[in-house]
This record gives sequence, C-alpha cells and structure tokens, in this order.
Amino acid sequence: MRKSQNSPSLSTAARLLLLSCLTTSAFTLFSCRSAPQTSSTDDEIMVTVPGSELYVRVRGDAEGPLLVNLHGGPGGYSGIDIKLMGPALEEKFLVAYLDQRGCGKSLTCEDTTMLTVEQYVQDLDIVIDILMHLYNKKAVSLTGTSWGGMFGFLYLLEHPDKIASYACIDGKVNSHYQNHSLIDYEMRRALEIADTTTSASKRDEMAFIISELKRIKNSNFENFHTDVNWMKHEVPAMLGFNAYFVDTSKVISFSDVIEDTALLGIMRYTPEEYAQIGDKAEMVNASFRNTPSYNNINIEAELKNIQAPTLVVQGEKDHVVGVGHARLIYDALTGLDEQQKALHIIPGVAHCPAIESPDRLSEILVSFFEKHAI
Repeated sequence: MRKSQNSPSLSTAARLLLLSCLTTSAFTLFSCRSAPQTSSTDDEIMVTVPGSELYVRVRGDAEGPLLVNLHGGPGGYSGIDIKLMGPALEEKFLVAYLDQRGCGKSLTCEDTTMLTVEQYVQDLDIVIDILMHLYNKKAVSLTGTSWGGMFGFLYLLEHPDKIASYACIDGKVNSHYQNHSLIDYEMRRALEIADTTTSASKRDEMAFIISELKRIKNSNFENFHTDVNWMKHEVPAMLGFNAYFVDTSKVISFSDVIEDTALLGIMRYTPEEYAQIGDKAEMVNASFRNTPSYNNINIEAELKNIQAPTLVVQGEKDHVVGVGHARLIYDALTGLDEQQKALHIIPGVAHCPAIESPDRLSEILVSFFEKHAI
C-alpha cells in the first residue's frame, strides 16, 4: 500500500537552479525552476509554514488551470500520484503535488502537537496562496484521495472563495460511518465463517475477532492507531478479503518501488531516501489516529454549504471508508444541483482506483475538470 517518504531538502544541484525567493511575514517560498522552453513545467518548491517546510512538486501545463493534489493517510505521500494520476492530468492542467506536514519530502514534524486538522488546513491555505501568486492563477481546484478527500472538504468549508472545483476520490466525511461500516462488515463475515466451519480452532478465531470488533465499536476510538491497522490489514486477511484492493496482484509494495528505478526517478527519490519513509508515515498516522477528535470527525451536515462544483468517486468494493460513503457525500451536497455535482462508482475496484483502474479514473477526472476547473 501507500507509504510515506523522507527527503527534507532539495538536492545541491537543484538549489543551484534557484530562481525565485518570495518572503513575507507569513511564509518563505523557494522555487527551483529552470526556464521552460514550452508551457510544460516541472518545479520543486519548499514552502515555509509555521514550524516546518512543505515540499510541493509542480508539473504539467503551466498555462492550464491549477490543480492541487491532496494525498491520503494521514501519513501518505504525493510522489506515487505523479505516476498514477499525473500522465492524463498534466497534459491539460498544472498539477501541484503537495506532501503534507511531516510527510514525504516535507520536513519531519518534530513537534507532533502540530499534527492536527486545524494546522493542516492552515498549511494548505499558505501553499495555495503561494502557488496562485507564483503561477499567476486566480483560483485553484483540488483533488483529494482517502484522508485527502476529507482534508479537501475541510479546506473548502474554511476557504470557499479560493476553490473553483473539487474531486473527492474514495474520501470520507463521516468517521462514524467509516469505522462502523468496516466493523459491521467484518462481524458479518466472521459470523458466517463461524456458522459454516467445522474447525473448532477457526470458530475460536472468529469469536475472538467478533469480541475485539465489539470492543472497538463501543469505544470512543481513542488510541485507535493499533486497532484500525488491525481492522484494515490483519482481520481482512483472516476473513478472506482485502479492504483496499479487489485485485491484490496490483498492490504496490515497498520492495516493488525500491526495485523500480524508473519509478524512483519519476518521484526523484534515491533508494536510501525511500527506505526512510515508513517511520515518517507511522509517526504522522499514529499522531492523528491516537487523537479521538480526529477519529470522530463528522462534517456530513456541513456539506450543504459547499458551493464549488464537486465530483465524488469511489470504488464499488471500498471497505476502507464504507461502500456507501460516496453516495452519502453526494446526497449531502444539497447546495449543488445536478449540473454542479457528479457521482461515479467504479466497478471492480476497492479503495485504490488510481492503481486498480487508472485509465477510468483519469477519464473521469479530466472530463470533470475540463468543465469546472476555471
């Protein structure tokens, strides 16, 4: 699955290409840009935010509408999205791949008290202001995947005037729905296995799973990091399914990336840099997941205030956020008419359509943003 990365600064060679330095009391921007011969660009930027620096890779058509990509997690990274989502989008749009605080090539977050939803929204606002200034854009569109889907909505609710349109891909807005959906699905499967097996040890295993799932469901989701990893990774294997993939042959493992020199080159990672990503991902994810306020976020009722055209995409077998979550989001967008919102359920995939069905996802995204990105 997707992990995080670690490369806190630009290379020495890249720093020699430093062309732009913009400083205000709120932020410092370093943009490493070579003079493009066409409208195509590929820039690396470090943005100073309170207590940290964030890495942004900006690729694609510099004359096209600006899209900011929000990766999943919390604790994911953006580099892999260049490979998975970039090719189709970068032909028509200028795509900014942001590594969130503590993630990817952004600096390690030494102060974990700053790993909060509120700080992430503030960080994103600084990044968006800088990108709009640097690339002379009057508006920006967002794509958010998984946790990034909720992140995008949280930003939209705080800064509706800056966003032209939004695509939520396998995202969530109601944490209770997400957590309870997976728990309930796994309990049903465990009961079915217990009722049909002739193995006493298998029945004992199912009884333990059911007991633990009940405990978690009745908790306030405090210290949830260990529990949610067990629910999403260990339990599905014991119950004969994968919460993230329908076709598990398409899983991109750590070793797959390390051995793929072309992919590392696209993402601009050395094997040594990429080998450090796990610790960063774990720290960020644990900080969020062990905070009850994060685990209980529910902004479903607030979606009626969204005015930007919104696309909602989900894999039909996505048990990570709950198979009905996309419909829940779409129905809650009551401030938008049918011309301003769209719902796509992609058949035969689960939580990662960018991996399992990249062509179909790209087709949906390009069609939507061609209509609504300006």
